[in-house]
Amino acid sequence: MQRDLITVQASDTVKEVERVLVDARISGAPVLDDDGQLLGIVSMHDIMRHHADCDDLPTTVDSHVFDDLVDETETVAFERDGDAACAGDLMTTEVVGVRPDALLTEVAAVMVKAGVHRVIVRSGRRLLGIVSSMDLMRAFSGAVRPKT
Repeated sequence: MQRDLITVQASDTVKEVERVLVDARISGAPVLDDDGQLLGIVSMHDIMRHHADCDDLPTTVDSHVFDDLVDETETVAFERDGDAACAGDLMTTEVVGVRPDALLTEVAAVMVKAGVHRVIVRSGRRLLGIVSSMDLMRAFSGAVRPKT
């Protein structure tokens, strides 16, 4: 699990998000509102889809964040200011998450079932980290080194 998360704000422009992802050498990042609340995930695929099909942008987006601790989905609204596309417009709002104590095989099963390459690790409303498909591949191949 990656604990030092690189996140973007829902109001960050597409160019700002692209720069964050490229500079950090990551393929996606959690999208937060101004209060630090998780709204969604934005990925390279979301950005490529935007560049391939720049239709009219919505003025509001509803995010659906699943909390597996209470087995319910919370809906959070994001409202865009201005005309420029931003992370809130492109993000995937169906956020898939796992518990902090989930086994690697459980995390892999969740990813496969949901068709995603990263899952959020949360404890209640607290964002603890993110697990990517590359993290799992490193762990399964034995390439993960224990922290000392």
